[in-house]
Amino acid sequence: MEKVKRVKKRKLNIKALLLLLLIIYLIVMLFYTIFTMKIKNIYIIGTNLLTDNEIIEAAEIKDYPAIFGIGKSKLEEKISSLELVDDVEIKKTLTGKLTIKITEARPLFYNRNTNKVVLSNKKEVENNPKYLGIPTLINYVPTDILNDFIASFNEIDPDIIKMINEIEYDPDISNDITIDEYRFLLRMNDTNHVYVNIINMERLNDYEQIFATVGSLHGTVYLDSYNADNIIFEAFGSDEEDSTNTDGGEATDETEN
Repeated sequence: MEKVKRVKKRKLNIKALLLLLLIIYLIVMLFYTIFTMKIKNIYIIGTNLLTDNEIIEAAEIKDYPAIFGIGKSKLEEKISSLELVDDVEIKKTLTGKLTIKITEARPLFYNRNTNKVVLSNKKEVENNPKYLGIPTLINYVPTDILNDFIASFNEIDPDIIKMINEIEYDPDISNDITIDEYRFLLRMNDTNHVYVNIINMERLNDYEQIFATVGSLHGTVYLDSYNADNIIFEAFGSDEEDSTNTDGGEATDETEN
């Protein structure tokens, strides 16, 4: 005669079930709280010309929406639509803090040929009263040379750029032979003139130091020479050129033959 096995029925552990349901509930509520939590603080750093309001309007966060309701890439895309934004980085925290780090493109000069302001990222934008203190490019420059000029000019100290009044493309041509197609003439606000080419553009950062060696004289300085030891200075109204040593020594006057 076969023995009948009895199957024991397991009792439902009410406490364990309730604990499991409680944990699931808490997890759901945590995620719900996080994803519905509104922005509490907005921090904008790195701006100079852009206002906080412009950035907030572009990002469409004026009403402080849920901080995780919109992705970082989407926010960055919206803010990047502003013409002066060169780069943007978004950071969020679980406390509701939204940090927007902006890298602005610098307005370098006003291009009279296009009636636009040229930025450091090579974009051209409509002129605006807030773009004060930048020089004016007064004539046409071939596109490839202009792009190289912008890249080099962007390395110049902003305070030096503010000292420039006009920029003129002035290639060095002799007897119909182009000696230097990358040369520019800069007319400074202090009436001095500077000849510089793209390869030597960084020497313009020494402008104040250079003219400190010539006293109260005004004239033309040539920074387009490939000789980095001396800089040629020609005073206005004089046929003599002064070779000014830039190694920190005293300036010496030499008549060029």
